[in-house]
Amino acid sequence: MSEKQSIIIFSAAGETLDNITLTAKEYGFNDISVSGGDGARDLLVQNSYDLVFVNTPLENEFGLDLAAAARKQGCGVIISAASKLCRDISEKIGDMDIFVLPRPLNKQLLLQTFRFVLTAREKEQELLDKNVELEKRLQDTKLVDRAKCVLVEYLRISEQDAHRQIQKQAMDMRIPLVAAAREILKTYEM
Repeated sequence: MSEKQSIIIFSAAGETLDNITLTAKEYGFNDISVSGGDGARDLLVQNSYDLVFVNTPLENEFGLDLAAAARKQGCGVIISAASKLCRDISEKIGDMDIFVLPRPLNKQLLLQTFRFVLTAREKEQELLDKNVELEKRLQDTKLVDRAKCVLVEYLRISEQDAHRQIQKQAMDMRIPLVAAAREILKTYEM
């Protein structure tokens, strides 16, 4: 578990809310917020939460739209609903990666669900970060390839020689290969 984990619980007042809050404390959340649903979207925009727990129905809405909004912001999301509604809710939320728990809530299952959802969220974030890194590498490779093509066209040299020239310029100037490619493109693509 990371240093500081936060949860916001959207729920009407009652025993279920108290049980969720106590279980969240036991799990180790050190930032626990509770709301009946009023201004819920504002809370999601103004703050960053690791986990959003929606105990349906809320005071002013059922809660599915709120759960979807939280998921779009990258939060882990758990919805709790009456057992007879869980199948319908699962069908409505489709593949949003929102976990649906039937009530009454079992403390052990709730603890395991916290762990599962937070771990899945962490893995998802790692994949997103990796994707950004790979996208940057791809853009850098495209830039170097474009610089090679420019050198091949203007200097009438082979692709290998163009690559060596970019490498040499990068070493001589003590800059990354992609920066050398940018310099070459500035020179030849005015």
